[in-house]
Amino acid sequence: MILKDYQVKVIKELKHFFTEAEKQKNIIDQLPESVRGSISYVDSLYKNLKLDFADRPENGLGQSYPRFCLKVPTAGGKTLIAVEAIREYQNLFTKKRTGIVVWITHRDTIYSQTIKNLKNKSHIYRQWLDQCSGNKTIILEKGHPLRSQDVEENLVVLMIMIQSANRSVKEDMKIFMDSGGYMDFFPADNQYDEHKKLLEQVPNLDFVEDSLFNRKVVKTSLGNAIRMSNPLIIVDEFHTMFSDKAKATLDQLNPAMIIGLSATPKERMQMNVLVRITGQELKRADMIKLDLHLKEPTKSGNWHEMTNEIIDKRDSLEKEAKKLQNNRGIYIRPIALIQVERTGKDQRGKNFVHSEDVREYLVEQGVPSHQIAVKSSDINEIAEENLLSESSEIRYIITKEALKEGWDCSFAYILGVIPNAKSETSMTQLIGRILRQPYAQKTGIPALDESYVYYTKGEIADVLYNIQKGFDDEGLGDLVQHVGRESGPTGSRRVKVKIKNQIRKQFPESLFLPVWLIKEGNKHRHFSYDIDIKSNLNWQTTDYAAWLEKEILPHLSEKVDRHELLVDLDKKFKKVVTDEKHTGLLELSYLTRRIFEIVDNAFLSAEISEKIIRVCDDYANKEVLSLNSGFITKEIVKKIIEDKSVQEKRTFDSLINSGKLIIGVSDSQELGYSLPYECEVYPEVSETYSLNLYEKSDILSMNSLEKRVANLIDSNQNVIWWVRNMAERKEWYAINGWKRGRIRPDFVVAKRGKNNSLELVYIIESKGEQLMGNEDTMYKQNVFTKMNGGNVEPINYNLIKFKLNKKFQFELVEQGEEELKINILL
Repeated sequence: MILKDYQVKVIKELKHFFTEAEKQKNIIDQLPESVRGSISYVDSLYKNLKLDFADRPENGLGQSYPRFCLKVPTAGGKTLIAVEAIREYQNLFTKKRTGIVVWITHRDTIYSQTIKNLKNKSHIYRQWLDQCSGNKTIILEKGHPLRSQDVEENLVVLMIMIQSANRSVKEDMKIFMDSGGYMDFFPADNQYDEHKKLLEQVPNLDFVEDSLFNRKVVKTSLGNAIRMSNPLIIVDEFHTMFSDKAKATLDQLNPAMIIGLSATPKERMQMNVLVRITGQELKRADMIKLDLHLKEPTKSGNWHEMTNEIIDKRDSLEKEAKKLQNNRGIYIRPIALIQVERTGKDQRGKNFVHSEDVREYLVEQGVPSHQIAVKSSDINEIAEENLLSESSEIRYIITKEALKEGWDCSFAYILGVIPNAKSETSMTQLIGRILRQPYAQKTGIPALDESYVYYTKGEIADVLYNIQKGFDDEGLGDLVQHVGRESGPTGSRRVKVKIKNQIRKQFPESLFLPVWLIKEGNKHRHFSYDIDIKSNLNWQTTDYAAWLEKEILPHLSEKVDRHELLVDLDKKFKKVVTDEKHTGLLELSYLTRRIFEIVDNAFLSAEISEKIIRVCDDYANKEVLSLNSGFITKEIVKKIIEDKSVQEKRTFDSLINSGKLIIGVSDSQELGYSLPYECEVYPEVSETYSLNLYEKSDILSMNSLEKRVANLIDSNQNVIWWVRNMAERKEWYAINGWKRGRIRPDFVVAKRGKNNSLELVYIIESKGEQLMGNEDTMYKQNVFTKMNGGNVEPINYNLIKFKLNKKFQFELVEQGEEELKINILL
């Protein structure tokens, strides 16, 4: 089986991740035992791969482990990618053929499809797993017996539903119940010493307690067997299982790693995303039926007329499909999905369109009854139907919302929506049901390579909104521009816009912006924090143990009051002193971890921590030391951060003073930066701004302060053009400083000079008044000052017909002062 390009991309990233994970784990495992438990290989892994992952879970054993998501849109082959992920995990990370994989899903349809394919030894999924395991693969479901020998000698893939693992729901605790199917994982019931040892090794095992004799007996449950096996966990539709309860459930299964798959990961909830596949990548791989044609209703909005149009369209598609089969032997039977308002047995009439109303009308129009099926919560006439088989006759499927998730049939081409598009949101999930391309390849016949939506009631804007949301829900939001209308006005949607031709022709030099560059002889390269700053940090310049002994320990308080804030029913606040005491001496493992977060070097972190602990061990009053342990740790961390900041800025300044670090503006795509020739925006119905750089502006994405600044800029006669820097998109302008991370300003403004020429280009950062004076704002101001104080060096690589602009100015605009500041600047 030949993988698609985007699938190869995912597997390549997984291989890189697993290889580095195995390497970092080995490094940590070689550290002294006293330090090993305090440093997680996961932190080193993320730093080395430059992964800014916020989700840092620990399993029930207190061990950090990687938990990340692969963003793969609907129709992208998530199951195939999951199988490949298992293979590479075994080959590159665990480097063995045996073990246990827990594969979790939460929908019956997806569960049934996956387990069927994995059990089928002729299916490619099973064949790939067999290659990985040396033909020793066992596919199990909940309730099947599992022996420890199975896990030791085979690759066991255990399929379970998330409801079965979620202990917050009493009736869903089946995998944690005692069962005789897992006896050989556990000691005999009367071997109390062995049970005690097992609980010391795996403390979060479920047990039964004999309060009379104070004995604990571990439950012989599937949940406990999983916990003892340190499994890889695959989670399908991961976004549905990222609640606090679901994550806690997964953590308590003691995973070595969790790989989630989702079309719509919840990045705002700190879900780690390792790889993102776009809708465009699926489109290029011929996986999606696009363009999508939207057919507006007749003036009467009659569902009978819409149904007639669907019949005609489906029949025309079948004619094309028969030609395809005769010419090339490819079988396709186009299916129409029709969404109705009611499907229940007692819901017919009452001015709502029922599934039986549509069935009867289709038959009246000459459609054979055996070609029609209803799928609802009560009726499932396609349950035993293989819709992709030539023996199937189904051409029309009537539903309300039962197909919106977990259903897959690439022969579905047409969606007809009878409910009002404004009020009926379930159509958003049905959009994805008609997008899969049969056999994951284009036919070359346009009618069979595209999809179609008809509707009866609602405004075009409402339908477009639902289609947009439907695409977003399937992870295909970047493909909305491939929605065409067969008639009617254009609704609001993201559109591509270009830089205005007049600006490109008259002021091309204004489009190139300055960046920090490293000058190496006659050559230049981009400034890099890791290469140019981090590698020059020296952690041997300060003896932190001696500093602690001299500056902190002599000044410890013998009494530390702790406060808590009380709020009464009238929302009045009261601070009270509590008599709760903090206990516990400074711990080597904890201190090492805190220092490692700053210095990013496991051995050095351990060395600094050990010296500090030795000084603390010599401190006479252990009670005072214990009372102030939190304060001591805070001061140590603060001191190291301060030293790091000083070194970072000193190194940066030294590079500037030596002439090695310069500000450059270049026409080279690899070296310099120029504003994107085209971009995507959500325009207003009528364009608000006249001086925006692009044909249309993206005002809907601005906050209130940005809108005020934009209004002031656009109304100034000295402005040639301006644009909001779309900081949320990686391809837009960003500035480096001496700290890790990049500054992304809000606006770029070209100012007009004498004789209608370009005077200079402003880069502007707008700041809310609550942010002025904070550390981040002060850092940005300092970087801007450096940029303003340096000379910009033009670096021409191409034979352009104009001189690159060298005049730039970087400015902060404070909320409340925006009008005065903009007037002064312009």
